[in-house]
Amino acid sequence: MKYFRYTLDDLHKSADKKLFNYITFFAGGGGSSCGYKLAGGEVLFVNEFQQVAMDDYLANFPDTPHHITGDIKDVTGKQIMEMTGLKVGELDLLDGSPPCPPFSMSGTKQKGWNQEKMAYGMKQQNIEDLTWEMIRIAGEMKPKVIICENVKGLTMDYAKSHLDKMCTDFEALGYTTTYKVLNGIHFGVPQKRQRVFIISVRNDVMDDIDMPWMLISSLFPDGAMDEEPTVEDAIGDLRLDNENRVEAHELCESMKKSAKYKWLKRLPKNPDKVVSVGDDVVKPWYQKVIAHRKKWGKSVPEAKSSFYQSRRVPWHQASHTLSEQGLQTSLAVHLHAAEDRVYTTKESKRIMTLPEDYILTGTLNERLARIGLMVAPLMMKYVAEAILERVLKPYNEVHNSKD
Repeated sequence: MKYFRYTLDDLHKSADKKLFNYITFFAGGGGSSCGYKLAGGEVLFVNEFQQVAMDDYLANFPDTPHHITGDIKDVTGKQIMEMTGLKVGELDLLDGSPPCPPFSMSGTKQKGWNQEKMAYGMKQQNIEDLTWEMIRIAGEMKPKVIICENVKGLTMDYAKSHLDKMCTDFEALGYTTTYKVLNGIHFGVPQKRQRVFIISVRNDVMDDIDMPWMLISSLFPDGAMDEEPTVEDAIGDLRLDNENRVEAHELCESMKKSAKYKWLKRLPKNPDKVVSVGDDVVKPWYQKVIAHRKKWGKSVPEAKSSFYQSRRVPWHQASHTLSEQGLQTSLAVHLHAAEDRVYTTKESKRIMTLPEDYILTGTLNERLARIGLMVAPLMMKYVAEAILERVLKPYNEVHNSKD
């Protein structure tokens, strides 16, 4: 089966295996935790700044033993170890996916770089600097493995210096680090979702499992899917789902109020290839306008770049990368294959590979935005399983044999 469906009950059964433990920062609504739990992970501690995101996390994982809702700058490794009973070096895995707007290719990473930003309704320090707070805590707790996920843009242009500093700082703490851009479609996610995964393994752990530093890149999982899942595989059946139809109608009505709607409604439905409002509707019209106005010596109006982002993906292909802004009706980047609207909550959860019954609160736009910000669970599942099989299990075998 190309698309993997599962429920919260399936998730909890996998987590009950307790094959490894982990703590997570920048937890959001819990996308990465879904992946770790599918791989058999046991969460010990969670930190998230935004209250509504933590509320969602705890609604889905009410048995989370310890959490702090607040700024990571106010959290210490000592505090976490006192709460969890862990000692320095005992934690299996530290997870963190710091906020990505400064690095995002869908946004304006150079414009947002190294500037004070508004977040969650208040002025904050540079969001990208929160990475160093996570690394500080890693240095205090010395986990065996550290995993970070972020947008592909972190490997490019101005942001590459940020990634290089991360690797250097991990090395200074006694870790060997590698990173790689993975595509979600190779891991059961019906999205062309490219994300960089950064893996750091403590040097003594590397020594104990006889892994030379030059082989650390072998820790990344191979593509797990023989066939890439499509939009049809993920959400095709929801066309007949009554609950989904109610929200779909709400989105269609909302879209009619958008400035884009007069263009969007001209876009072909059920296309054979990806079509966009910009390239397939606005651009042909605009070229005619330019020719006409030049003929009469008139000035040429500027085209709005946001019009060019809205795309309709055919049923037989994977979606483009879901994003926080792209699922909003105001931008309408991710268009349904057959209707003039963005994806519904149910459809977006499926395309992000969240559990069928995953709980999300807030308004419709808030729910969609939170999904767009999440780590795709299936991507994290396969990364975690690779770390479990190639690092944590061999390490435990070595130390169990010594006992």
